[in-house]
Amino acid sequence: MANSFSVVQKAFIVNHRWQTLILKRANSDSKYDIWDLPGGPLDFGHSLRDSLGRLVRHDCSLNLTIISIPLNITSYVQDGSQTVRIVYLCRAAGTVSLNSNHSDHLWIDPVDHQNYSFPDEGYHAAFSNYLSHSAIASVEFLGPCLISTTIEPIS
Repeated sequence: MANSFSVVQKAFIVNHRWQTLILKRANSDSKYDIWDLPGGPLDFGHSLRDSLGRLVRHDCSLNLTIISIPLNITSYVQDGSQTVRIVYLCRAAGTVSLNSNHSDHLWIDPVDHQNYSFPDEGYHAAFSNYLSHSAIASVEFLGPCLISTTIEPIS
């Protein structure tokens, strides 16, 4: 098996009550429910921002309105493939409507993240990073210090 490399993007979507959207994976192999954040693999040839927007629309029908700083960047190797996962702090508009990959969704208070099973500890690190910087995140998130664009692919 040849080694491969991929980039996965996840949206840490915060609503007006500062709750975070989590999605329950539909066909979990575990006896426990596995929760996730919206997103998935980076679309080849697309900007980070456009790709994440498409992934979130596909997962839960929300339109991202703001994509801010990464809350966590994790790299892991599994089955000969290395993945880099970037979790971005985001705001979104619309009504949640899930695709077939997810069976439920919740808006949770970020301090309760330990009550949910996520695929790995990188997710909990994103919640911890958000909570440890919540004053900055709450004030600057809606202010002028946002990353509003990403670098477009080089032609």
